[in-house]
Amino acid sequence: MASELTPGVLRAITIIERVGSVFSLLGCLFVIFTFTFSKAFHKPINRLVFYASFGNMMTNVGTLMSRSYVSEIDSFGCQFQGFLIQMFLPADAFWTLAMAFNVYLTFYHKFDAARLRSMEIYYLLLCYGIPFIPAIAYVFIKTETAGRMYGNATLWCWVSSGWDIFRIATFYGPVWVVILVTMFIYIRTGGEIYKKRKQLREFGASSSAHDPESLTMDDPYSVKTTEVTVTSESAEESAHGIDLAPLGRYAPRPKPAYSVTISSDKNNGRPQQGSIILPAQSNVPPTPSTARAQAKSQKRRANYEANNAAWSYSKCALLFFTALLVTWIPSSANRVYSIINTNKISVALEIMSAIVLPLQGFWNMFIYMATSWEAVRITFSDIKVRITGRHTEPSRYSGDHNDKRNFAFRLPSRSSRKDLESESITELTNSGRTSNHDVKS
Repeated sequence: MASELTPGVLRAITIIERVGSVFSLLGCLFVIFTFTFSKAFHKPINRLVFYASFGNMMTNVGTLMSRSYVSEIDSFGCQFQGFLIQMFLPADAFWTLAMAFNVYLTFYHKFDAARLRSMEIYYLLLCYGIPFIPAIAYVFIKTETAGRMYGNATLWCWVSSGWDIFRIATFYGPVWVVILVTMFIYIRTGGEIYKKRKQLREFGASSSAHDPESLTMDDPYSVKTTEVTVTSESAEESAHGIDLAPLGRYAPRPKPAYSVTISSDKNNGRPQQGSIILPAQSNVPPTPSTARAQAKSQKRRANYEANNAAWSYSKCALLFFTALLVTWIPSSANRVYSIINTNKISVALEIMSAIVLPLQGFWNMFIYMATSWEAVRITFSDIKVRITGRHTEPSRYSGDHNDKRNFAFRLPSRSSRKDLESESITELTNSGRTSNHDVKS
């Protein structure tokens, strides 16, 4: 069928495939490099992108070969390219399903980060194990009438036209089953996501009056200061909230009870170290009702953060699903056209397929950067400092024990291996917030 395409078109297809493959390979290397050496990128959804990037790289090894071996179907190069395309190209769709399945598990089965992480071994086995079976089997299949299974597929070596039914049965068919299942999961959770987003907007409109971190006592008639000891305990998560803080958003972490001391200073009106001077309403410690109100506010904020995490994770997963559709709709349309119109080729669909199929790793990198932009900004800032030796303005995180720069661009040492393996799940989505421990001088 490639004979219907002019040499100029075939040459253009080769160039398009290789250029797209280079962009995709660079994207995969960026994901793997930043995730490996910067803890700031260690959000759970990024872990799945990290695993998928290895498959994207192997796909691009095949797409970089382009049409180099289509006339040598018995060569190792052609058979190896066919194996890479058959195994790793559809694996990206399976990883998108894994992301959607994480959304389902979190919404309806209350999976936390630890339980989601325990699923990763199954995702690895399924996403790479299922495509491996037909991919390796096709290397050894050959008949006198149809020839070898891997042969000239116009764009590259893959399942040849004589075995066209297997393209549908073991490639496009499973991919579209995955797409439909993924779509069903998002439709199923869509109502829940909408409801929680509505709750977030309603809470955002009223939360300013119920900030649990506010310690201001605003009696305008008092000019005295007093010493007040406030004892606080972390509030437990409400059973009505969705525990999605592990998915990449900040939620108050369980902390032991602690005290904040607010004391007066009679020396020059300056606060002593470790004290906070605030206008006092009375000399009496907070009443039980005040403590209950504060605990309720903290619970409410915890649910706000957790539900906001639901939207953030789901939005990220939906972006990957959109990229999946962009990748597979043109190539699937091309395959349907070739089935309906036997021995005919649509030049436009072939070129569109050559554009979108090698770019899986690039789309994943683009979404990875967009959803981890704060980490990207900090990482490149640190690289700039290393190159130029000139420090930029102090970060708003400086001085915080959760400083993002502590996680950026560092090689792990043996002594810190255990710490690095316990990922920071909420670092990036906690930008601009401070913990209750920061209420000190």
